[in-house]
Parts: sequence; structure tokens; C-alpha cells
Amino acid sequence: MSRIDSRPRVLSNPSPSPARAQPEAQAQRTANTSRTAAVGHTQVNSFEGPSRARPAAAAQPIPGAWRGGPDTEVGKAVQSMVSRLQSNPDANNITIKGDTAASLFSRAILDSKHVTNEQIIAMANVPLEALASSEKEKAKTYKKVPNVRDLPVHKFTVAMMSAATGIDPQKLSEAVPDLGLTGAPSTPLLYAAKGEGMQRSTALHDFTDYLRGAGVKGLNKAVWGVEGRILSAIVSAVGGGRY
Repeated sequence: MSRIDSRPRVLSNPSPSPARAQPEAQAQRTANTSRTAAVGHTQVNSFEGPSRARPAAAAQPIPGAWRGGPDTEVGKAVQSMVSRLQSNPDANNITIKGDTAASLFSRAILDSKHVTNEQIIAMANVPLEALASSEKEKAKTYKKVPNVRDLPVHKFTVAMMSAATGIDPQKLSEAVPDLGLTGAPSTPLLYAAKGEGMQRSTALHDFTDYLRGAGVKGLNKAVWGVEGRILSAIVSAVGGGRY
């Protein structure tokens, strides 16, 4: 009787059951999708990312605001002057030697420690009649410089004077056409300066000296260091001053 041997066993790698393979495959696909999305996000151009919020620009101080609050007499005068500067195109659109009428007036007058509050208030109360040139002076001005009222330096000077006094620029230009001319109608010297340095100093000196003549005492000294018309004009012409 022959021996019955045990049957050989067949060894094979067991394949995962369908129930187990499906969730693993699904998990793998989800992971791949997540990685793809992550890579896509990291490859976005950095220049296209959300822009950073820029800090707001600091508000510029109002010229002369340090002189007094808005309810004080000088504070009201300053506010009116600044408002007139802002609303007059000639005060902002004409530039002479790097200054507009607004910037020169703000620096040399409103923010000057040498110009007193009393002088600011006095400027605001100067009437047109105190500044107006005589008919003889007007005739001489038009004879010397026929187009004087079209000159940028004249409009520049009128803008400062109008801001200070509240007088309408058109009426001021008509009444004082020599504003901005170097020299004076009452002297042999009267002309339109060519250089911007002389134009700017003339505009400011006309402003201070005409107001001094209208009763705002000490204004020449505050800006030029000397009060007299001739000496202050010389200081102006050589480029001096406290502004």
C-alpha cells in the first residue's frame, strides 16, 4: 500500500481585497490632489498677491495755526487767509524761484516768528483805499510796462496781498498795477525784473512795504530786518531777509 504524501502547498502573494483597496486608492488620489493644489498656490506670481495697505499720509499742518485757536481773532484771520490762498489759482499755479504765492506767504508771513499776531490782524483790516496807487502813478506804470497786469510776478504779488487783506484780486490789480514791479512809480526806477530771484524778492518786498505804508507798522523789519523802505529794498535786492 503506497504512502499518501501531503499535497504541496502553493504559495502566492495575497492580493488585497477589493473592499480594502478602494478606500486606499481614494485616499491616495485625494492626497495627490491636495499636493497639486498646494504647489499651484506656491507658484502664483508674488507680484499678483494682495497689496499691502499703505499708511495714510500725515496731515499737513495749517500755516499759522500755532498763533491761536479757530475761535480767536488771530485764528479766524489766519483761517481766512489760508482759505483765500487755496481758492485762488494764481496763488498755486504760478511758481517763481521755487515758490508759489501760497508757499512764500505761508513761510515768510504766517509761520514767521518775527511777524506778530497784531500785524496779522492788522493786515486783515487794510482797505483797498489804503493801498491804491494814484492816477498819476498808474499812468507812469502803464507807460513803463504796458502789459504789467499780465505778468506772472504781478499776479503772484496780487495773490499774496489779496490773501492777507481779503480784497478781490481783480480790484486789487486794477487799483495797484505796480505791484510786482521793481522800483516804485514815485522814483525814476520802475521795471519788470527778468531774473526769478529778483522777482520773488520784489514780490515779497512790495507786499511788506505797501502794507507798512497802509498802516501795518514793523512789517518790513519783521521780514527784512530793517523798517525803512529804501534799506529794506536793498536787503531784498541782495537776497537778504528772514524767510
